[in-house]
Amino acid sequence: MTRMILAGLVVVFGLVASVSAVESVGRYAIVVGSDVAAGPWGEVVRALEGKHKGEVFVYGRSPEEVRKEVGAYQPRYVCFVCKPTENFPEFALKANAFCRSLDDDPYVDAIWGILTGFDEQHALELVRAEPVRIRRAFTKTLGTWLDWVPEGNYVTEWTRDRGELGEKSAGEPFSITSGGPTSDAEDARYVHGLLSDDSYDLIIGSGHGGHHNWMLMYPRGDGYLTARDGQFTMTAPGVEMPFSATRPKVYWAVGNCLTGVVNSGRNNYTDSYALTWMKNGAKQYLGAVQSTWYELNWNMADWFLKQGGRWTFSESLFLLRQWSTYLLDEELVSGRDRLGTEFTDGIFVLYGDPALEARVEQAREPALTETLEVQEAEDQDLVRMTYRVKVNYVGEGNKRTAEAYDGWRIFCYLLPYQVTDVKVETTDFSKVVVPGETILWDAGTGLNVGDERFVTFTARRLRN
Repeated sequence: MTRMILAGLVVVFGLVASVSAVESVGRYAIVVGSDVAAGPWGEVVRALEGKHKGEVFVYGRSPEEVRKEVGAYQPRYVCFVCKPTENFPEFALKANAFCRSLDDDPYVDAIWGILTGFDEQHALELVRAEPVRIRRAFTKTLGTWLDWVPEGNYVTEWTRDRGELGEKSAGEPFSITSGGPTSDAEDARYVHGLLSDDSYDLIIGSGHGGHHNWMLMYPRGDGYLTARDGQFTMTAPGVEMPFSATRPKVYWAVGNCLTGVVNSGRNNYTDSYALTWMKNGAKQYLGAVQSTWYELNWNMADWFLKQGGRWTFSESLFLLRQWSTYLLDEELVSGRDRLGTEFTDGIFVLYGDPALEARVEQAREPALTETLEVQEAEDQDLVRMTYRVKVNYVGEGNKRTAEAYDGWRIFCYLLPYQVTDVKVETTDFSKVVVPGETILWDAGTGLNVGDERFVTFTARRLRN
């Protein structure tokens, strides 16, 4: 994959097609250890291979042994298949580095995830998962995020805001009310009741967490959702209630520490919080394998929630990683911001099939109107693309696309297929980088409501 080259190209182009999102699953690489592939888990590998017409890359001791071969394959997706006994804090860091080094630029080169399960039959269930349409969400942080889904419920995680609730009804804006739980016991019972209703397609958690549990209040509290032997229990002083669910969903542990540690030297997968959710309907789980202290991952909402279902759960994480790499590569963050971006970007991991279609159902006008027009030349591998963006919404708070940063200065868009030999013809962005999979744009200054920009470039497409 290559960066842009500022040059022109004279060629005859024909029909224009408008593209709003990724059209199809591209090359799919399955990376697996030889001991896993040769045993009962080989059925999981074969199921992925059949579902996605994937290519299997088998290594002996380390994925690094097949990195060059995977890079030459130029995959759109990389799925690492692991038994639940893997050391996941260590493996997740290796997988992240692996998918950043499939070529010679600093950007992430594939949408990746780790497929595991309590056993191979559980993993097969995840392979066979149907697309998840996210209509109803539950969050214990940033209740205003519910404005981007049709329906949902919010319960505060902050002890300072005890009693605060929120609701999003179809066709209505998100609203905050009082009168909610005022103690850990009440909070545990209330949240247990909501989750037991089993009506959510998306669950968002923040606050303190561990390999086996989630603390319901922040910064301290005595209410927990705890996993043990693949089962959940909600506890608080005087409260002990089992919990289970079956509805297909995705789980976004946006600010929880350690819930992505499925297994490690000190923690056993049988008590994994992430895996237990994946036994209770979660088809994908996004969490951290180390303690978090920086809010980089919260910016994923700019793709996943605020674009009206344009991007899937896993595509949104990939785009966040591309965006954060641009900030680092262009030296736009320094000090604690740089340390936090580098650290946080490496410790979050997606569990499940990275090609799963899990999208938010559009509830309002997207924050950005993005279009991509594609013209094909007589040489059909050669294309001219025109990307346009118009800002419809600028958020509040301190995220980098919010008012505090003067709006949407830097963003990125996932191309429908990989391209190379990029040559920019014209643009009114300050800078554009096209590292094969995405358009990364920098307006030079923040864009606000009504602002528009575009770039036209030629490229050679990579055929599946």
